[in-house]
Amino acid sequence: MTTHYVSLNNSIHRHLKVNNIVDYKVFENMHMLPLQVQEFMSAATSFPIIFTKNAQTGEFLPVAITSLKENSNKLMINGRWISRYLPIQVQLYPFGASYTDNKIIIGIDLNNSSVSEIGDNSLFTTDGDNTAYLNTQLELASLQANYQEMTRHFISILIQHDLLQPRTLTVNAQDGTKTNINGIYTVDEQKMYELEEVVMLDFAKRGFYSVIYAHLCSLSLIDLVMGK
Repeated sequence: MTTHYVSLNNSIHRHLKVNNIVDYKVFENMHMLPLQVQEFMSAATSFPIIFTKNAQTGEFLPVAITSLKENSNKLMINGRWISRYLPIQVQLYPFGASYTDNKIIIGIDLNNSSVSEIGDNSLFTTDGDNTAYLNTQLELASLQANYQEMTRHFISILIQHDLLQPRTLTVNAQDGTKTNINGIYTVDEQKMYELEEVVMLDFAKRGFYSVIYAHLCSLSLIDLVMGK
């Protein structure tokens, strides 16, 4: 399923509607989904959370793993999620947002089957004003933008203290075979314990420890995303 996002326009799309039940099949081929740091506590009960590194830019990104194989998702069945928590990117869908010059531009995937002119939720009134439904989506998009900025700051602090380290995860399958998962980064717990006291106190004041331990504890869920 290919997506076709267009920027929302209250004239062109005045009659568009979105069903209450959204078709999430577009995520069936996504084995990783971006997460924001504020999502870690909720997401840690549903996904293994790791950090990846962009080979070109060197930028780190926190992600939820949905499968150990590319182009698959072990936490979806017939287009429906079976995880407790849905990342904000999924919650926002079929909408998507881009952020430029402190301005949010919201778009919609016209190829999604839940988007039509006969759905449950109108996007605009007959006068072209936003409906309460659309305003709720805009609020979520705004929240996502704020979270992204905070996430970048959190990662910069981890990098500053050299806490993000490459790690190999060894997965034991039910048949006894072992698989090594490379190319991921996690917080180095031992290095964290060795931080100067003033830094550790600062981490505590900022609430970093709860986020870090949510990430570390989530790694025990790796069996949920193993191939069957």
